[in-house]
Amino acid sequence: MSEDRGGGLAELLKDFEEDTGIKSSAIVSRDGLVMASSLPRKESSDEDTVAANAARILFLGEATGKELAKGDLKEVLLNYEDGKVALAGAGPYAAVMALIDPSIRLETGAILFAIGSLARKVRKLLEG
Repeated sequence: MSEDRGGGLAELLKDFEEDTGIKSSAIVSRDGLVMASSLPRKESSDEDTVAANAARILFLGEATGKELAKGDLKEVLLNYEDGKVALAGAGPYAAVMALIDPSIRLETGAILFAIGSLARKVRKLLEG
């Protein structure tokens, strides 16, 4: 796990991963900076770029919901050939993301519940 820049955030990620079986997750600031992470280190991907893109996706989803008068965005689930990425806002300062490998046998509803629960814990910790 990379450096924890948020006092207790790494522990929340560790607990989340143990509870769900998810191996890669991150907490990012709303401006796209990594606060805590267990994202895989690959030469082809930059953790900060991934964090910035996740923050952008959430911002766009929230803006779309506002324009359509749909209320607050709960979660975003991106489906790819080789897995899923779940995102959720964690208050005004942060967002959470999880990379879901196809081998994980959680139902989509359980994944979204877990990412939402993590987001609420992160928000509570940061707003303390």
